[in-house]
Amino acid sequence: MPPSQATLLINQAVTALGYEGYTQAQLYAHIGSILHYLDTEVNAVSSINVGATGAILEQLCRYGLEAAVEGTAATVLRMPKQWKWVGDFSISGEPFNLVVSCKSFTAKERLLASGSGSALSPTIGWGAFKHASEFSVDRITSYAYRGFVAIYMPEATRGGLTPEALSFSNINGRPFIRAHENLVTDIHSAINAHGRINPRLL
Repeated sequence: MPPSQATLLINQAVTALGYEGYTQAQLYAHIGSILHYLDTEVNAVSSINVGATGAILEQLCRYGLEAAVEGTAATVLRMPKQWKWVGDFSISGEPFNLVVSCKSFTAKERLLASGSGSALSPTIGWGAFKHASEFSVDRITSYAYRGFVAIYMPEATRGGLTPEALSFSNINGRPFIRAHENLVTDIHSAINAHGRINPRLL
């Protein structure tokens, strides 16, 4: 079976940036450079179709999730097709799983409508969001009511948020808006000895 367009484009970025042979954890550590290359050197030349864009971002997010659970008993599961409206991945939790909802460059209403809708089964949002204006304090509060505990985005976008939005805390008293680069450490540190996510540590 030939590789998908998403895989081909990721491989193109990896080769162009000199990251061949890198592990998933090492690739995720350079996610900013990979996203920048795909945006400026690929998409700017010939627009990447919506389907491929979604698949690329899901794969890059998965690199981070897999790196986070490496060396633990936790597993990253892809959501079945009928549950894609909830999220794209889940990580074994105690007593409920952590839901991960991936979106592309805009959050719009799609991110808010995803997730479990309950703080008992927390959700994190992840995307290559470009518009800081989508993350006002009012909108972030809505995410918190929907059971989200964090949203991960490029540092450049995060830096454009208002001080009030950046200082917004989740139900655990931790920052709600976070940079992509924090994903691996955040999730890894919240996994207990049984390979389960402890939502109170996120």
